[in-house]
Amino acid sequence: MNNYRELYSDEAEHALLGALMLDGDLFDSITASLTTADFHDPENAALFQVMIDLHATGAPVDPVTLHDFKSILPSGRATIAYAGELAKNTPSTANWRAYARTVAERAVLRRLVEAADAVRDSASENRPLAEIIASAQQAMADVRDLEGDEPKYRRLDEWMGDAASTVNDKHLGLIPDWPSFGLTDLDELVDGIRPKKITIIGGLPGSGKTTLALQAAQYNAIKRNDPWLVFSLEMPGEELGLRAIASLGGIELQRLSKPASKRGMRDEDWRAMVGAVAQANGAPLFVVEDPVQTPSSIRAEARRCQREHGLGGIVVDYLQLVKAETKGRTRSEEVGAISKAFLRISKELNVPVVLLSQLNRESTKRTGKKPQSSDLRDSGEVEADASCIILVHRDMDTEEGQNGLTEMLMTKCRHARVGSCIVQQQGQYGRFVNFAGREPTQEEVEANRPFAGRIKGRANHE
Repeated sequence: MNNYRELYSDEAEHALLGALMLDGDLFDSITASLTTADFHDPENAALFQVMIDLHATGAPVDPVTLHDFKSILPSGRATIAYAGELAKNTPSTANWRAYARTVAERAVLRRLVEAADAVRDSASENRPLAEIIASAQQAMADVRDLEGDEPKYRRLDEWMGDAASTVNDKHLGLIPDWPSFGLTDLDELVDGIRPKKITIIGGLPGSGKTTLALQAAQYNAIKRNDPWLVFSLEMPGEELGLRAIASLGGIELQRLSKPASKRGMRDEDWRAMVGAVAQANGAPLFVVEDPVQTPSSIRAEARRCQREHGLGGIVVDYLQLVKAETKGRTRSEEVGAISKAFLRISKELNVPVVLLSQLNRESTKRTGKKPQSSDLRDSGEVEADASCIILVHRDMDTEEGQNGLTEMLMTKCRHARVGSCIVQQQGQYGRFVNFAGREPTQEEVEANRPFAGRIKGRANHE
């Protein structure tokens, strides 16, 4: 007896396909719970796909209509002969649920075996242990638990009841506010970094997108004791630590980088550094500095962090550096698949995922040089998957930009009105602060008049 016989059931596949042709009312129920990939026999999978394509045209599904739609199956066999044989040999449609469950269960078993084989192959290739574990966890996450016959839909009033309870609990202080950036005007504009959603922070190199994302993670972890996990694919962890000291302690990065130089550390800087480290002591802000990451390895590390410490949010710096699980036809296709994977992670873990993204250079050729959502590099799907898009714009060709004036352009938001606000970038401290000066008028911006005397920032001391 074949040891792998239990991994598929030709009888169940045949009976299920026969039931589809004998009772058209079963079509939606069966196709809602199974896909073409769930069939083991390529002939059965091909016939099932022909049935789906034919049904989409509005035509009834039976051996004759299937033959008229596609006369030959990939194996070279006549569609009418194979379909007719299956319909003839199906004793009854009454047990279709049992057939469908058998087909689905065997498909899950095959995927488990494939996952185990993949892990074994990875081990024999002498790959790093962490990479093997991440691949195994991803494979297991992709094998979804079988769902019963319960419908996936709920009445709108049930969802309204859940939403009303959330509003009431927030009003009573029973659940915390959404995570925020810790910058007054930006938080008012964005109205919270929402869980189960993707927030994109885009910008050109050097615009400050990394500073903004890290500051958000830092604020929520240190000020609100909410665990956040940062994946830094480009910047070493020690450099992130240096930036945190500068930001929290108000110490110039140049002094920290060259402490023994003429403009190095002063007595007050040493005291400020001790204070900055004390502020962050024990704060649940975790950093992964590995430059080689895939969605599966990020999911695995995030699940572990959530299990051991809790998890309030994830930052990935940055999207275009994440490796695709599978090779796509184009880089744009790969980035789109990666974006979809992060959307699934945010829903699975019930946390916000903040993705940093590079922009292409089209915005620099535009009048005013302001970026748009369409400037996100590599994929339009990134724009589609995001719930909120914030583009960091600092025009270094103007005096305002040279003095740190930065505009946060919220070009997409599913829970608030799009708009923009001004913040003050303090690059010497690696941070943003609230803007306390007067915003320039449009006429002044176009005239490129100086604002150095009116640009200032104030720290948010929440």
